[in-house]
Amino acid sequence: MKEIGSEFWISDTRIVPVKEREGLFVLSGRTAIDLILQDIQKRMNVRNVYMPAYCCDSMIAPFLQRSIRVDFYDMFFDGRLNYEIDADKDVDILYVCNYFGYENTLPDELVKHFKSKGSVILYDRTHSYLMENQHERHTDYAFVSLRKWMGVVTGTQVEGLEQVNLSECPYADAKAQAMRAKYQYLNGNLSVEKTSFLEAFANFGKQLEMDYRDYGMDDLSYALFKSQDWGQMRTRRRTNAAYLHEHLQLNFLGELSDEACPLFVPVIFESHAVREKVRQALIKTQIYCPVHWPKNRMITPEMKVNQLFDHELSLICDQRYGLEEMAFIVKKIQESI
Repeated sequence: MKEIGSEFWISDTRIVPVKEREGLFVLSGRTAIDLILQDIQKRMNVRNVYMPAYCCDSMIAPFLQRSIRVDFYDMFFDGRLNYEIDADKDVDILYVCNYFGYENTLPDELVKHFKSKGSVILYDRTHSYLMENQHERHTDYAFVSLRKWMGVVTGTQVEGLEQVNLSECPYADAKAQAMRAKYQYLNGNLSVEKTSFLEAFANFGKQLEMDYRDYGMDDLSYALFKSQDWGQMRTRRRTNAAYLHEHLQLNFLGELSDEACPLFVPVIFESHAVREKVRQALIKTQIYCPVHWPKNRMITPEMKVNQLFDHELSLICDQRYGLEEMAFIVKKIQESI
């Protein structure tokens, strides 16, 4: 069994360039948030953003770097995902996001309430991109990080902004080469060292942390995006997720409804120790299930969201794999518990 999970790759098939773009596509989610903040700050002084505590540093950084205070609404799991949000809070920007493509987004009536009070609604659509019947009526800005769904080098689609002047990312090509090298490695090319593309992926992440403003999506990634069969992707992900739901007796973060389309299949273990035991057992068989997320720097010990950071594991279900790989994941989890 080959490795399952980790970074996407790019195959050697010929990619047909796309001459004209429809919509605004930028380097990353950080880039999108920063551009949105620039637009908002043209017309108002932004003092704070109210966002879910269950998030990563990359979601927080653009606000802090523009001296905007980050306030969290707490979250926890008790059979379903719960939000503890102060409806009376004075909020300049309300940050809304879905989790893993299941039906757990902040209630629409609550979003409408903040909108009526003058809050700007920023919707992170990354996890809900392929869900059906999503309610976004009150959204002022939205974005989706396409890199989470498919093998593109860069790419985040932004809604609510006019076209802006963007530069070419100077470090995107190195990642594209690494993604092609990974494809060669997985297909038996013995001349490719695994450490070479792993180091390139890590370097891309480090550069992205420091230098993300005002860059556009690269041409190769846009062509890959336009050639993707999203219907097939949704079907494959739902089929894989359904298998995991059916064959594992675990605490899933949500039910696989008809509208859902999982980015991952998140499970909540009874303790951090059990989660780590399972995760390490999977790694030993080259199954790389990520944790969402490394705990961001602003989480304090008394917050309920610690439970999610400490107990969650994201099972792989993406379109690179089929039921054979899902059965292997199930087998290895059952053996490790």
